[in-house]
Formats: sequence, structure tokens, C-alpha cells
Amino acid sequence: MITLVFLVAVVIRAGWGTVRHTQMPQGQSLEFPDEQQYWAMAAALRTGNGLPDELGFQATRMPFYPGFLAIFVHLDEGVLKAKGVQGVLGAIGAVLVAGLATAMFDRRAGLLAGLFVACDPFFVFFSSLLLTETLFLTVLSAVWWVTWRALSAEATWRSVPRWLLMGVLSALCVYTRESSLGLIVFVCVLAVIQKRFALQTILGTGCVAAIIVVALLPWAARNHKVIGQWCWLTTRAGISLYDGVGPHATGASDLGDVKAAPQVAGLTEVQWNRHFLDESLGAIQAEPGRVFKLAWKKLGRMWNPVPNVETYRSAIIRLLAAGWTLPTFAFAVAGVILLIRRNGREGVQEVIFLLLPAIYLSLLHSVFVGSVRYRLGAMPNLEILAAVALIAALVRLNVLKHKG
Repeated sequence: MITLVFLVAVVIRAGWGTVRHTQMPQGQSLEFPDEQQYWAMAAALRTGNGLPDELGFQATRMPFYPGFLAIFVHLDEGVLKAKGVQGVLGAIGAVLVAGLATAMFDRRAGLLAGLFVACDPFFVFFSSLLLTETLFLTVLSAVWWVTWRALSAEATWRSVPRWLLMGVLSALCVYTRESSLGLIVFVCVLAVIQKRFALQTILGTGCVAAIIVVALLPWAARNHKVIGQWCWLTTRAGISLYDGVGPHATGASDLGDVKAAPQVAGLTEVQWNRHFLDESLGAIQAEPGRVFKLAWKKLGRMWNPVPNVETYRSAIIRLLAAGWTLPTFAFAVAGVILLIRRNGREGVQEVIFLLLPAIYLSLLHSVFVGSVRYRLGAMPNLEILAAVALIAALVRLNVLKHKG
């Protein structure tokens, strides 16, 4: 099962990566501004110049992904090699999802869920972009697998090593994308509740928190030295929030004019972040109704079955995207109903565990900007639910034999 899922994922990603490479204009290998920024940060990191963004600010991105790219910046065809390795990481992510589904249900669910992730057109597409999505999905899938293993074990001292491993993986997750910190907090709270506040689980989740704090300490200290403030995550929160709720917010991201505004010219990085935080909170207080209406637009963008970007809205792309996404959503809903009806309280716990990323990311991006890329962290678990429902349907149709 592992071999099949991995090979299918690698072959599809390699094929798509080759097609994209041949279609890119001569000399152009990075399509989106965020890709160009990450690559420039990696080059600066490689030469010992820190992590400057286009404004010269040093703490606007977490360092793990630029550090990963820094391995390739000095190589011939470095971008292509980075994308190739990223495709392999995406395939490992599919295997991890297969492992989680197997641990929760059975090998059939594991195989089908793994193949869903291996073939998901959105995952395949983003594996060819130098963005954090693929690395984040792989690390997050590892976190979810280890967490389930810890939850499914007896609450004894033997489960502590699993919590320690979860802490390490969670720290890597936060170092990849700072917004995942809230999700880690949510799943730790869920674990304590599901284990009925067992002492071992409380201590285990406490270890997770301690590991994250210790892991972030060098980053916070570095930021204190570089920008003059103890910054445990990034200085991007202010402008990201303003992008989502500011007076000109539409639900999509549009920071070009904002960054060039005369009122922020000359501000330090810390002042810049504080300015936009204050402006954002002021906008929320002044027009709560507008912000609430925007939340629905953002959720619509986030869960849109087809891409929002105009350059990827041709008829064939929309057909492919909707043809994959809508059945996945439908089967995921069916999986939720099936597990609750079939397994009762245990099924409710399984559903909450699997839906937690979707709930968290929806809440987060009803405030911040909405985009299809921001739902990707929730999709592997939704595809596990879809796999469970599809297997049940195939058993009912006598295509598969009933187990047990």
C-alpha cells in the first residue's frame, strides 16, 4: 500500500512538474510573487544576510521553508531541483495520510485516502510551486497521525514518547506556517477532553507546548537582536489582518497599494506591524457589519470548488477542479453521517478529530483573506472521510466484501 501510494503520487507530480516546466516562458521559473519572495529570502539566508522581504524587513516569514530552499539556491537548475524534492515530500504526505486512515479505520480506507491525496489536482498543482503548502501539508499530516496514535493508546506513561514526537513535529509545523500554532492548541485541548483529563495526557500535551516554546526561543531571540522586539512568530500579522478587514478589503489579497501608502513610509518593521494592527482593529470596531459580510465572501473563496485566480479559470480547469472537489465534499459529508450513525460516541470523536483543521482554518480565514490554497490543510482529512463513505457505498453495491 505504501509503495503504491508513494509511486502514484511521485509519478503524477513528476509528470505535472515536467509539463509546467516546458510551458513556462524561457528564463521564468517562478510564477507568483510569493514564490519569488521565498527564493530571494533563501538566497539571502544562504549568503548570511538574514531573511529580508521586498521591504527589507527581517521577520515577516517563518524560517523553515526558506531554510529548505536555501539548500538549492547555489545549485544549477536549483529551482527545478527544489520543486523535484518538494514533489517527493508531497508523495510522503500522501503516505502519511494513508497511514492515518489505516490507523483510524482499515487498510482499504488507508489505500483509498492515500490515493485521493496522491491524485488530488490541487495538491499536485501546488507541489510545483515554491510555496509552503506542500511542506506544511506533509508535516501537518505527520502531526495528525502521531496525535491519533497517542489518542488511540491507553493513557499510560508509555504514550509519553508519542507526545514528545508530536511536540517536535508541531514545532516544525509552526516553523513552516505560524498560523498553525492555534490548530496545535486546538488539537491538544481536544486530546485532553477526549482522554477525560487523564494526567498522562495533560502531561503529554504539556510536553508538546514546552517543546514548541523551547523550539521558538532561538527564533524569538534572533528577532529581538535583529528588529529590537521579542517576536515569537512573525511581524506579518498586522498587514495580513488589514488585508482581510481593512476599509478596501474584498476577501481577496491586494497589498500593492497598501505597502506603497505614504503614511507607512519610513516606519520600522515593528512600527509597521503595530500600525496595521491598530488600523485593522479600528476597522473592525467601526464597521462590524461589513467585516461580518466579508467573512462569508472569504469562506466562499476558500471553499470554492474551482480556482479563484483568473489565469486558472479556463473551462477545462474549472471542469477538472469541480469534478474532483464537489464529489469529495459530498462523500466527506456522507462519511461524517456514516461514522456518527455507525460508531456513536466514538464516531463523533473521530469526526471531530478529522474535521478540526477544516473548522479551525474556516474560522481563521473568515477573518484573514480567503483563498483555495488556505483550505488545503483540511483536505487530507476530508478525503479520509470521503474514502470511508466510498468504501461503504462499494460494500453496499457488493463491489467490495463486507469486513467483520
